[in-house]
Amino acid sequence: MSRAARRLRLVSAWAPFLVTLAAARERRVGVWEHSATQGINRAPDVLHRPLWAVMQAGSLAAPFVAGGIAWAAGRPLLARRLTGSGVSAYLLAKLVKRLVRRGRPQELVPGIRIRGSPAGGHGYVSGHAAVSMALAAELAPVLSRTARPLPFAAATVVATARIYVGAHLPLDALGGAALGWALGRTASELRQPPRHPTCGFIARAEEQQWPRR
Repeated sequence: MSRAARRLRLVSAWAPFLVTLAAARERRVGVWEHSATQGINRAPDVLHRPLWAVMQAGSLAAPFVAGGIAWAAGRPLLARRLTGSGVSAYLLAKLVKRLVRRGRPQELVPGIRIRGSPAGGHGYVSGHAAVSMALAAELAPVLSRTARPLPFAAATVVATARIYVGAHLPLDALGGAALGWALGRTASELRQPPRHPTCGFIARAEEQQWPRR
């Protein structure tokens, strides 16, 4: 992989997060976000318990649990990747919150229902969404093709659940998921050594000079 191709892939990975960041810095709730928040937040209360269980996949403990399971399964490299990316997503989400300082849903949208303990601090980005998506980005490549969508489906549920419990607005959840994805993709790209663009030319020239018998 050439350095130019790597840079392009990294820019593509971070672009969705930067778009949500620019929108969040305006510090206003658009019509679409207002409607989506109320629609998701008003879903039946019977969903609270199962969604709360899935939501733990975005907690700070999740990277350590996932890493521990991978370690016990004899995958120490995967264990380090899961723990590293998950914790990095959590810490970076905390930093973004302090920089953007967007309010929580109860401050910006009237009539929000808070389920469970009220979330403190700032809203953008969702740390749960960031952690769960970072874990999904690390885990999916080692799964079979049929199982690969499952971690991303779980991360989507985590992000939606944060809106349902009244902890985040949709832009917070989207930004968190985009941040987790960008971190996971960046870690994957940096683990691959760059390929000089002339390497392929040299290899082809050698094959032409010394044909296989």
